[in-house]
Amino acid sequence: MNTDNNKAPTPLTRQLSLAAFWPMIIIAVLALNLRPAITAIGPLLLEIRCSMAMGLQAASLLTVLPMFCMGLFPLLLPWLGQRMSESVWITVGLLAIVLASLWRLWLGDGAALIGSALLAGTGIAIVQAIMPCVVKRWYPQRVPLAMGIYSASLMAGGGLAAIFSPMVAHYYGSWGAGLGLWLVPAILAMLLWGLRPREALAAENHGVSIHFFSIAVRGCWHATLDWQTVVTPA
Repeated sequence: MNTDNNKAPTPLTRQLSLAAFWPMIIIAVLALNLRPAITAIGPLLLEIRCSMAMGLQAASLLTVLPMFCMGLFPLLLPWLGQRMSESVWITVGLLAIVLASLWRLWLGDGAALIGSALLAGTGIAIVQAIMPCVVKRWYPQRVPLAMGIYSASLMAGGGLAAIFSPMVAHYYGSWGAGLGLWLVPAILAMLLWGLRPREALAAENHGVSIHFFSIAVRGCWHATLDWQTVVTPA
């Protein structure tokens, strides 16, 4: 009787499974951080305006500026991509989100809050513009699945921020706490990005080695439509 199917997973099998799913976890966590800085504002807008004496036009900048950054940065990708690698740019983007979230814990006036929105929007725009290229390179045979998880995580981050930010703000009696809450997942994203896979993966079809973020791989900067990938049925 053949008992091969009943054998326990070997260490090599477990290692390969981890290698397959670990990048997906990193992708999901990074995507979760691309909306909270924007969607956390809405439920707390009344408290923010009252405490900062902000008018409607000034308050609108808290969401308009990040959206402006998300529209502007992809246009600059071909030029900016020649200055630094994808890896460095994503690190810079995550750092901007971390600093913006930290800044929001000790804001003193409306101008500082608007500045934090601009800083967060810049970081979001950088990461959001580059991540689809990274997703497709890490999972070239499973692009629809990987992009689906990326998009779902991105939307989930926005929804979670809208739910938990007012809860935390009410608990601590400060809307700054509700906004600064998202410093924690932003730091986690930076840590995971630092632990991203670096080992070579053997390509099944060509027998060559593909390294994550190797110098030879620079397709993202030349694929101007990758940042806005839409998966449609054939």
